[in-house]
Amino acid sequence: MGPARTVRAAVLDRLAFSAYDLPTRDKVPLLQELMRPAGEGLALDVGIGTGYTTYSVFGERATVSVDLDPANLQQYRTRLLAVPGARRPLCVVARADGLPFKPGTFRFALCSEVLEHLEDDGGTVSELARVLAPGGRLVVTVPYTGLGFTSFLELGRIRTVHEFPGPEHHVRPGYNESGLRALLESRGLVVERVAFYLRFFTRLTVDLVSLAHLSYQRIVYRRRAWTWAEAQAVADRPIFRLYRWLFGGLRTVCGLDRLIAGARGFGLVVLARRPELADRAGSDQATTAASSGR
Repeated sequence: MGPARTVRAAVLDRLAFSAYDLPTRDKVPLLQELMRPAGEGLALDVGIGTGYTTYSVFGERATVSVDLDPANLQQYRTRLLAVPGARRPLCVVARADGLPFKPGTFRFALCSEVLEHLEDDGGTVSELARVLAPGGRLVVTVPYTGLGFTSFLELGRIRTVHEFPGPEHHVRPGYNESGLRALLESRGLVVERVAFYLRFFTRLTVDLVSLAHLSYQRIVYRRRAWTWAEAQAVADRPIFRLYRWLFGGLRTVCGLDRLIAGARGFGLVVLARRPELADRAGSDQATTAASSGR
C-alpha cells in the first residue's frame, strides 16, 4: 500500500462513524462513479455532515467543505489533522444560498442531502452554478418522491428527526426526476445523468435502524432533533458496539437490492454540468435564430 493509500485509509478510519451509516455506504460508490474527480481543479462539498462522504469522493484533492454547523466542521478538521500527511482541510461556515466564493472557482461540486432542508433551494442551485467553472461537474442527491413516499417510516406515519425544528429538518419531502431536472436546468446547468440508490431492501433495513435510533435518542437524551456531531456521541456507547456487531448482517440484507438493480430507489442522484463557454454561445445563437424565425 503506497503512502497516498495509507493516508486515505487512515483518514477514513478516523471518520468511521459514518462508515456504519447504511445510506452513506450505499450512495458513495455511485457518487464516486458520477463525479470522477480526475485532473486538476478545486472541489466543493456543501453540507458535509461528518465529512465521510466528502473524503470518500474527493480524497486528498483540495476541497472546500461548507456547513452551517461549526461543530460538524470542527470534528472533521480535528480528525483530518490527526492523520500525518493528510491535506489540511479547508472549512467554511456559510449558508448554501450565499456561498462566499468567486464565480467559476470550483471544477467539482457535491451537494448531498441538502436541498430538501432549504427554503431557498433555487437560490442554492444558483449559487452552485455560479461558483462552478465552465465544464464543471455537480452531483446532487435528494430523497426521491416519485414512489409516493420517501420511506416506510413516512408510510407508517412515524415522525423522524426531519420533521422537527433543527438542522436536520426537511422543508420538503424531496424531489422527483422532472422537478429536480427543472430546478437545475432553470439555473443554466445541463443534466447528464439521473440515477438511484436506497432501493427496497436497503430502505427497509435503514428504516428499522432509524426506528431503533429514534427510540434511543428519545429515551436516553429526551430529544427529537439532533445534529450529526451530536449523533456521534453514541460512538463509544455499548449500543453502537452492538450495532457494529450486527452491521455485517444488515449489509447482507441490503445486498439483496442487486436482485432489483433496475428499479427506482428512495434516493435520487443527478449529475449536472455547467456548459463550456462554446456550448453556451452555440445554445444562445440557436435560441436567437429560432426566435427571429430564421
